Amino acid sequence: MNEACLPLKLCQRQRQAINRHEMMRPAFILIAAAGLSACTPPDPHFNSYETELHGSCEALVSAETGVRPEDVSAISTKTEPTGSVTTISVVGAQSPWLCLADPFGVITGVQYSQEG
Repeated sequence: MNEACLPLKLCQRQRQAINRHEMMRPAFILIAAAGLSACTPPDPHFNSYETELHGSCEALVSAETGVRPEDVSAISTKTEPTGSVTTISVVGAQSPWLCLADPFGVITGVQYSQEG
């Protein structure tokens, strides 16, 4: 090959490299978005999140109190940036139980709301 073809081949290779890079960009953005969404706390206003949280809290309070699961029910959930508190009604209890969760929806504990 003569020297006049060399720059043409170089330009073609550069274009091919640029095209490969541009084709990879959407895949990289999707991977990055998926990774970041795993770190994002669930939206407390999203109904299935609250339903899951209520179910988990009811099960934990039922296990803690020894009361049948059907006699334990979530009343409400208050969400703040630091986490959430779900109020749980237990048949036979004078006061409700509290279920505490971190901002990511991980339950950190349950406790009776009345001292004594």
